[in-house]
Amino acid sequence: MSEPETIELRRYPSRKLYNKNSSSYVRLPEVAEMVRRGANIRVEDTESGEDVTRAVLLQIIMEQEGQAAGSMLSADLMMDMIRLHQSKASEMMTGLFEQSVAFIRSQQEQLASQMSSSMAQPWNVFDPNAMQEMQREYQKRLASFWGGSMPMPGMAMPGMAPRKAEPAESASAEAAELKVLRARLEELEKKVAKK
Repeated sequence: MSEPETIELRRYPSRKLYNKNSSSYVRLPEVAEMVRRGANIRVEDTESGEDVTRAVLLQIIMEQEGQAAGSMLSADLMMDMIRLHQSKASEMMTGLFEQSVAFIRSQQEQLASQMSSSMAQPWNVFDPNAMQEMQREYQKRLASFWGGSMPMPGMAMPGMAPRKAEPAESASAEAAELKVLRARLEELEKKVAKK
């Protein structure tokens, strides 16, 4: 996979943004679209030479969150972010949030790949059994992701009850269940490939 393009922007005192790559001025919605298409951006302040990328990205997020439709951050989540910001848990939360977003992105890519491969047989997409199986598999993966990225047993995150250590039998039962699910998934993939 190739490295995403890095777009160099300069921010002037008037808050105008200049795209050095295309030698043109851009507005925040255009910068947001560049990011959505996969580009990395770097914004430098023309007066101080300081990297102000985070400030520009926060401004884009604030504008998007200000719109009634499509907001991602609830008021409760934002209050929790403010509470955790100066605490020792903030580093852990940053890592957990980054992992969560990376996991969601990989699941979207995998789902898109599966959908495009199944589009060769367009009516397969509407098979209720296959769709339910895909949904169950996605939920299992999501549950295992969250289960594996939480703090060590006994440690509690703010606002959450501490997790209890699981017995070894439970781990082996989950491994057996996972093996069965993998076999089932391979079987479904073979059926899809035959059609």
